[in-house]
Order: sequence, then C-alpha cells, then structure tokens
Amino acid sequence: MTERTPPEIQRIIARIEPGWPENIDVGPGWYPLLGRLDARLTAIAPGYVVQQIKSKFGALSFYARATEDVYDYNEEFSQAILAAEWESTTTCEECGAPARTYTIRMWVWALCEPHACAKADLPAE
Repeated sequence: MTERTPPEIQRIIARIEPGWPENIDVGPGWYPLLGRLDARLTAIAPGYVVQQIKSKFGALSFYARATEDVYDYNEEFSQAILAAEWESTTTCEECGAPARTYTIRMWVWALCEPHACAKADLPAE
C-alpha cells in the first residue's frame, strides 16, 4: 500500500498480525465495505488482528481473530465478517456500485456491468 491508501485501509493494515504480508488484495470498490467492517469489529473486539484479506471466487475473504487466543470464538465477530463477505458478492469490487458475479477468463469477480465488460474486453450495452 502507498501513502495514497485511504485512512480506513491504513487502519486495517496496522492490524495485520506480524508474519503476515501487509497486503489487502481487493479492489477499491470494496474499501468502504472494509471500513464499515473494521468499525464494527473494533466495537466488538478492540484488539482484533487480521491475517489476510483477499477476493476469492467473487467474494471478500476476511481472515481475522477477535483475540490473541486462537481458541476464543466470538459469534458476533464472526457474524459481522460473514455479513460483509455476503455484501461483497453484490458490490462491484472496482467501483462499489451494485454488482453480480461474473466469470471472466476463469476468474470469478463481483462487478457492475460496465466493469465486467471492461475486464472481458467487450463493449458495454
């Protein structure tokens, strides 16, 4: 990430657990979703840590722990993550507009129609 990285994403990067790459591998359309998720998780578990954030099969994959205890399970924390992951499937990863999933060159994306056409090198309708 760079100095142009939005503040909400910088806050999440600061939570990445030592030993994990300081990388958030999603498009900018999901940044507001991640910012809302971070605020919710912070309210539930102020010291939570992140291991990995990426796009997988057209959905957000957010791997985090509420506490340092790997055996500590927090239902509210887990449900907040699951809700954000579901929301990502209908949010364009590029721009944040309403979206659906598309398979383009064997890769699954959550995209609005114009971004799906651009990725597939097709004219938008």
